[in-house]
Amino acid sequence: MGSKVVEKNCVIAPAERGCVEIRGARQNNLKGIDLDLPLGKLTVVTGPSGSGKSSLAFDTIYAEGQRRYVETFSPYMRQFLERMDKPRVEDIRGIPPAIAIEQSNLVKTSRSSVGTITEINDFLKLFWARTAGAFCPSCGREIRPETATSIADQVLGLFGDHPESRGRGIEGSRGETSKVTQRAPSTPKAFGAQDDQRKNGRTILITFWVGVPAKAKPRDFFQFLQQQGYLRVWLNNKIIRVDSDAKLERLGARVQVIQDRIVVSEENRARLTEAIETALRFGKGKINVISFPAEPDMSPAISKTAADTAAATGNEHPFSTGWHCAHCDLDIRPPTSGLFSFNNPLGACPECRGFGRTIAIDLNRAIPDRSLSIGQGVVRVFRGQEMGESQKDLLRACAREEIDVHTPFNELSKADQDFVINGEKRGGEYTDDDYENDRWYGVRGFFRWLESKTYKMHVRVLLSRYRAYVKCPSCEGGRYQPEGRPPDF
Repeated sequence: MGSKVVEKNCVIAPAERGCVEIRGARQNNLKGIDLDLPLGKLTVVTGPSGSGKSSLAFDTIYAEGQRRYVETFSPYMRQFLERMDKPRVEDIRGIPPAIAIEQSNLVKTSRSSVGTITEINDFLKLFWARTAGAFCPSCGREIRPETATSIADQVLGLFGDHPESRGRGIEGSRGETSKVTQRAPSTPKAFGAQDDQRKNGRTILITFWVGVPAKAKPRDFFQFLQQQGYLRVWLNNKIIRVDSDAKLERLGARVQVIQDRIVVSEENRARLTEAIETALRFGKGKINVISFPAEPDMSPAISKTAADTAAATGNEHPFSTGWHCAHCDLDIRPPTSGLFSFNNPLGACPECRGFGRTIAIDLNRAIPDRSLSIGQGVVRVFRGQEMGESQKDLLRACAREEIDVHTPFNELSKADQDFVINGEKRGGEYTDDDYENDRWYGVRGFFRWLESKTYKMHVRVLLSRYRAYVKCPSCEGGRYQPEGRPPDF
């Protein structure tokens, strides 16, 4: 036996109107549906349960649009994409690539927010990681990874003789402003400066730090530097030759070794960049650029005279690579996506663990009715026989401090209320001796003592009556680590 397909009159859409033409859709429980869906407009499919809404929208229209889109790729690419079966339909014309948004059951937790439920946070943390600017938490200067080329550009801007930088302040690598001025033509030459470039810029020193071994004598350390090919160090605002007879009793924990002395000019850019690269390599990513004013009688021919060790006052400009503040010698975490997510251990506040709130003693529960006096039992937990001893301690402490126990608590002075709540002020934490030597420990001290006894079931039950969720005092409800909050980023 065979089945006969009955020809149906198809709905023909006008040519001037773009639409998706579906003919003979028989997917699942569809019974030969013919329809035209206009493009560029919102179409809603409604109907009772089991009428074939999902079969039409997902299993027919979306499946065919996705299948045709995948077929446009090469066989190699198709293996990485979702493959869908061809729907049971006679013909579909004018269908574009389709996108389907599935309905999913939301999984809510105590950390959930509008951003996490809608998955907006997943995009925001990637956006922040790429666009955030880092600032030093100590000095507030901007921190950004530097390279030898970027440092050289900033040095040329600070000390070079650029027309656009004359007579105005130029911002350095860490947000500081330096005034660039042009030297007078009569200024004498600096040691090691080229004759034809002296008028084009200032002389600077490129230095890097080298640690001095413990109990190392200056002469032994200088001999080590001389073996490495370095002849000068910057010490006490002076250039000291390591092969001179300078009398030094001791050195500090580290010494600045001079990598090069350069006249800052555009012609010396290659030499400047090379010196910075070498100094960064030996200085472990940290260098200093020192503005070196020349001495009047200093000449390249003089190498071991007093002029070489003459005092030279100048400003030091530290630079560093990586996420590091060269001025404060402080490292910060690089901006990663995990740092901007309170669901990640890297970005969550360590105190509240990303919840934004902590469990603490609620004074409104411990002292619910402040119209009562101390003698009437304003502290709720002190009522009764079990904790009545603490009520007696409070009355004795009030007698010593001359606090009226018959005055309503809310009418007492601020100092008297703080005395009842916080106890006698003293440095450090309360110890067992404080509880035994007739020192008033306060309402908070009483609960701190109770928290040390939580191995007892009845103590845990008692504490639960006076606890409540409060805003995290560390992040103030922001949920993030200090490194992931302004002004750090």
